Amino acid sequence: MDKRKLTTFEIADSWAFYTIKIWKEKLRKLRIGRTGALESSFLKEVIGTPDGGVISIQFAFKYTGKFVDMGVGRGTKIGDVSESKLSRALEGRMLGNRRRPKKWYGKTFYAEVATLKEILAKEYGHKGTLVIRENIGDNSNI
Repeated sequence: MDKRKLTTFEIADSWAFYTIKIWKEKLRKLRIGRTGALESSFLKEVIGTPDGGVISIQFAFKYTGKFVDMGVGRGTKIGDVSESKLSRALEGRMLGNRRRPKKWYGKTFYAEVATLKEILAKEYGHKGTLVIRENIGDNSNI
C-alpha cells in the first residue's frame, strides 16, 4: 500500500470534485432543472505550482444557476422575492410571480470552503510539526 502524502494540489482537486458532486445532489434534492443543463455545466479548474501547491480553485456553471438560487428571473426582480415572501406570510397568498429561492449554491459552497480550510489547517499543522521535529532532532544539544 502506498503511504505517500497527498500534495496540496491533490487535496484541492479532490475537494473541488466533491464540491461539484454535492452541488449536483442538492440540485436533485431541490428538483432544480428539468433539462439537466445546469447540472451538466459544472466545471472546475485547480491552478497549481510545480511543487504541488495551489494558486487558485475556480468553478464555472451556467449563469442561470445563480438566478435559481436567488429566486429571480423571467420578470421577477430581486426586490419582488422578498415582497412575495412577505405577502405569503401576511395574507396567505402571493402577489406577482410564484418564484421562490432554491438555495443550492451559497450555503453549500461556504460550508465546503470551511471544510477545505479545516483540511488544509490540519495538513499544514502536520507539516509544521514535522519541520520542527526534524530541526530539533538535528540540534539535539539545545
